[in-house]
Parts: sequence; C-alpha cells; structure tokens
Amino acid sequence: MSNYDEYDECKRCGKYVNSGWCKLCQINDLRNNFINWTSENEKINNLIQEMQLKIFYYYDIIIEWIPYDQFNIIKEIKKDKCFIIYSAIWKDGILKYDRNKHEYLRNQNIKINLKSLHNSQNITNEFLNEINTCFNGDYLFGISQNSETKDYILVLQNLYCNKCNNRFIDEYDMWCKSCQINDLENNFINWTSGNEKIDNLIREMQLEIYNYNDIIVEWISYDQFNDIKELGKDELTTTIYSAIWKDGSLNYDENKYEYIRNQNIKVNLKSFHNSQNITNELLIEIKTYFNGENLFGISQNLETKDYILVLQNIYCDKYEFYKLDNGNEKIDNLIRKIQLRTNYYNDIIVEWIPYDQFNNIKELEKDEFTTIYSAIWKDGPLNYIMEYYDYTRKQNKKVNLKCLHNSQNINNEFLIEFNRYSTRFYSYNKFKIFGISQNPDIKDYILVLQNQYGRIIHYNINKYKFHTKKQNSKVNLKCLYNSQNITNELLNEVRTYSIRNHKDNNPKIYGISQNPDTKNYVIVLQDVKVVLLKYTQDGPLIYNYNNYEYTRSQNKIVALKALYDSQNISSQFLNEIKVYSIENHKDYFSNKILKIYGISQNPDTKEHTMILDYAKGGDFNYWMIKNYNDFNWSRKLIILFNIIRGLEKIHQKQMVHRDFHTRNILLNDINVNDYMNDSIIHISDMGLCGEVKNIDHNDNIYG
Repeated sequence: MSNYDEYDECKRCGKYVNSGWCKLCQINDLRNNFINWTSENEKINNLIQEMQLKIFYYYDIIIEWIPYDQFNIIKEIKKDKCFIIYSAIWKDGILKYDRNKHEYLRNQNIKINLKSLHNSQNITNEFLNEINTCFNGDYLFGISQNSETKDYILVLQNLYCNKCNNRFIDEYDMWCKSCQINDLENNFINWTSGNEKIDNLIREMQLEIYNYNDIIVEWISYDQFNDIKELGKDELTTTIYSAIWKDGSLNYDENKYEYIRNQNIKVNLKSFHNSQNITNELLIEIKTYFNGENLFGISQNLETKDYILVLQNIYCDKYEFYKLDNGNEKIDNLIRKIQLRTNYYNDIIVEWIPYDQFNNIKELEKDEFTTIYSAIWKDGPLNYIMEYYDYTRKQNKKVNLKCLHNSQNINNEFLIEFNRYSTRFYSYNKFKIFGISQNPDIKDYILVLQNQYGRIIHYNINKYKFHTKKQNSKVNLKCLYNSQNITNELLNEVRTYSIRNHKDNNPKIYGISQNPDTKNYVIVLQDVKVVLLKYTQDGPLIYNYNNYEYTRSQNKIVALKALYDSQNISSQFLNEIKVYSIENHKDYFSNKILKIYGISQNPDTKEHTMILDYAKGGDFNYWMIKNYNDFNWSRKLIILFNIIRGLEKIHQKQMVHRDFHTRNILLNDINVNDYMNDSIIHISDMGLCGEVKNIDHNDNIYG
C-alpha cells in the first residue's frame, strides 16, 4: 500500500483510526463471535481464532470456518498423491470492508479454489504447516471439511486458469501467461507487415510478454492514425510526429479479466528516413524502445515506405532541440540524435555548451590522449521538475571536462568516445554526459561530464576504465615488523593479498605504505568488517507455488557482514541473527527488516559471516543526496510510512532499535521513480536491537 487514507475517529471507542476501521473494535467483534461457529475440532478452532486475531489492516482477509454446503459447481483441476485442487463457487463469499459504509459486506458467489488434503481426518503438523504457508501467502480464505470423506479443505483465492488449469502468473488479476501466449501465436495468421524480418521481430516481442500490464507490441496499419503533426526532425535519420491512434492499444481490464482497446489515444510516431530496407541498426533501435517499455508497435508510411515506431506519447507538442548552435553540422546531428532518444523525464538532455559557460577550470589528470578538468557550469543542466511539468536549470553545477587532444576534426575516435557515455540516470556504472563544448583557442572538442572525481588509469581506442576515489574510507593496516629492507617474505606477504590471488573471503589490498618513524612497511587492506557484495552461486531457497516445492534462486547478489573475533559464537552474534529473523517475509512488500539468508564462516580466519539481502539503493543518507531533486512530498510520505511500518515490526516484538539513523535505513531502488511502493525500505544493523525490558530507562532528554 503506497497511498494514504484519511483518518477519523472510531464511532464506538473514539480512537483515531484509518478509513473508519478500528483494529481494537474489530478484534473484539471477532472474539465475541467465536461462540457462533465451530469446526468441531479444537485444534482447527484454535488455529482459525489465532489467525483472525492477527488482523492488522482493514484490507486483511478474515479467515473463517466455511461449511462444505457453501460450495457450488465443484470441478477437479489438478491432482497428485497428496492433494486435489478444485474450482468452485462460494455462495456467501468473502468478507470485505466497505470504506464508504464503514462495515464488512460479503462479496457473494465468488470463484475460489479448494485444496483437499488426502487422509487429513487427523490433524498433523504437516497439515498445520500447509495452512500457515497459505495464510502467510495472503491467499487463504478459510478452512472447510468434505462432509463425506472428512478430509480437510483449504479454501483459497482462485489461483488456476479455467482453460489450461495452470496457475496464474498474476493471481490477483487472474492473468494466465501460457493462455495469452497461445492466443498470440494463434493470431499470427491474421496479420502481416509484408516483411518477414518485421513479422518475426514483432512475434518475438509478443512472446516475451510476462505480466498482464506488459504492452502487446503490434503491427499497426498507417491508416489507423489521425491528426498527424510534425514535432521535431533530424535531417539525416528521423522525424518525430504526434498522432491519434483510432483503435488504440490493448490493455488488460482487471475487472473483466480480458483485453480491451483504449481507443483514440495520443501517440508519437518516430519515422526512420530511407528505411525501406531493414538494417541491423533499425532492428537494434526497435529493440531499444521495446526494452524501454514504451513501444506500442510498428507501422509503415504508405507513400515513402519508411518504417515507423509507434510510441507512447513521450514528446511534448512544444518539442524543440536544445542549444544546437555550434556551427558544425556533424556535432549538431549527433546531439540532435541523442535528444531524440529521450524517453523518460529524468533522462539527461545533451546540449551544445559554449566554452564561456565554464568557470574555475582546474586540471585534474592528463595523458597523451585526453586532459580531465573540473569546472563550474554557470547555467547548469536541464532538470525536469514533476510538480511544474517543466524543465529548469540547476545553476553553478560542478562538472568534469574531458578535453580530447587533436579533435579539431570529427573522426571515428571522437564518435566512439562520445558513445561510451550513457544519458540515463539509472546507468550508474557509467559517467553521465551533459553535452559537448569546444576550446576556442586550440579548437579541441570537450565532453562535459557529471562530476565523478574520476581518474583514467588505462585508455585506448577499444578499452578504458575509470576509477573513482571513495574518500574517508575505513581500512585495516597490517604492519610487517622488521621490514625496513625489501625481502622475499615481504613480497610473498603482498602477493597473498594480490587482486589476482585474493580469495573471496579475504580482504582486498589497496596499497602499500611505510611508517615514517620505524620504516616498517604497512599493507593497506580493505576493512573486513564492512558489508561486502557477493554473488552466491547456489542462491537462497525460494518456494515455487507452481511446483509446490522449494527451488534455489541461483547467482543471487547478497551482502556479507563479517564480524570481528567471532570464532566463538557470542550472545551478541546470536541476538543479531534472531532480530533479523523477526520478519517472516511472507511477501515481497512486507520486508521492512533486511532479510537474512543464512550464516557462513571464513575458512581461514574462522570468523562468522551473516548472509543478508542486498539493498542496491544504499543507505538513506546517500539516497537522499542522490535523489533530492525528485524527492517530492508524496514520495517523502511513502518513505516515512515505510519507516514507521518497519519500526512497528520491531516494537511488536517488544524490542527497540538502539542506534536508529539514516545509515541504518536501506533502500531497494537506486533512483526515485513513479513506482515507489511498500518494498522500498529495509531497516538494518539489527544487532543493536534489544528487548524493552533490558533497555536502561532514564529520563534524559536529548532533543
């Protein structure tokens, strides 16, 4: 849940509640209702009562005992030696809270699944575990019993497709991937572009559909477009148009559970000049837009025969090319081409930037090919402000200038160098390019880059690498006694930590230093207490709901937290593991506490290591600095809500986090996006948690 409802007072107890729903009153009602139903089995009664009292939000399912005569139209779907799955209609239906009427109403005659467990007349631990698995998966409605066989039955959300009896990929929206792919394959004979390569490409993209909200890419006849207006043009390669698509795109209706067309939608048409013959470059361009998830389909101009990409309406009617006045046609076309690839609001607008825009130019690094400078860009880059739906400039921006020696003439080497850089903010592994400039004296061209404090350590036409300095890093120093003279022992010790030979669990070597007083050599090593990022080959066990078994998520990126002097298991170590485990992680969106996968041990040092989930967004402090431009109020509320939920998980276990600050709040996403939800926040450093009864209570006030 990422939206925020209005709060008001409970009419019964006067407490401040959400949507008129009072947890305390609801739990009292459920308790008072215990006498009105029974399964006639004490264990089942106790289990259902326990699950009912775990209700926390108005949208939580109230688990019930459901008499078997409540089910109509029972049909077998799947069978094995342990259970049978049926589809059925539940006459009374599930209880749902009506936020307008502030009461529970039944959604009658709903389709559900019945999972009948063979020989379950006697309640076993396996049976109870199966119930808990379904309860934790949020798709259990209740428990019933076959009146003839006396086998117990789990009443589940409708999880299986009527056509193929396979489990839905998207259970909430009852969308079946295999049936959808079959429908698309059967429809291949009903359309053609007239070009085999285009047909094959569209079919390939259609069969890559995975979720109900994925776009189904189509061949779209050119006569489907009205009100075609030119927006922008690159003389050499492309023209951008706006248009109205009469039939419109296919969208899955979550209420009707079928695809319908969203008619007369506004789209953009990207026409490729002289594209009558299909080239590899055109196919790559099409795949780029497909991967960017904004491609509706492909069309062709009936007169020119140029191919056209039909895109979501991503270009403004006031579309214009920013700053193309450098006087070099090749540079203008290059910048124009990059600007036409702008797909998202947070993409960088690459520009021509006059050299007099730069102040405080300082040389950082130089080699035979390039010179790197730092500088202040007076006007600064364009940033899209979502609140105002417009671009503004971030003035006096610190940037790096990469001057390419002897680049007065635009050649392939310059183009290769330019294309190395990404315009996407989320391509965090590359430097970001803001634009191109030119030194007015020597006429060398300059790439204007995001300030990364980078240093080039190797460069040639085909390969280069950037290293960046991470300032104020904590390290370990290993002092080698009596090492004033270089000996084989010293060299062997260094080789032990060399990058090529270092083992996964050993610290990396950063360099060698020397104590100025004793003259002993010192090896500078990675701080082994820091959390390390690793790939695990086998990966964690994940429950596969299709096969009803655990499988491994291979090559999973995890974080390793190594603990000093942990050869002997301490109560502190066990406490941290215990507290990381307070979250049951029943679904992706409930993981407010960083997930722990297991424990390992360094075979050399014998120190123990925790295997934790990896939060790629980093800590909250770093994340805010990186994303403050796009961190608006609605997103702040989402973050705050999730932090509260995480602390609530800890407090419900009668515990407190004794060192809670921004560096112990981790985020899943690297950048702000429009899909921020309840999965974004994790709380870490759980070893600092303690039970409330063991906390030193004092009356000191610190703020």
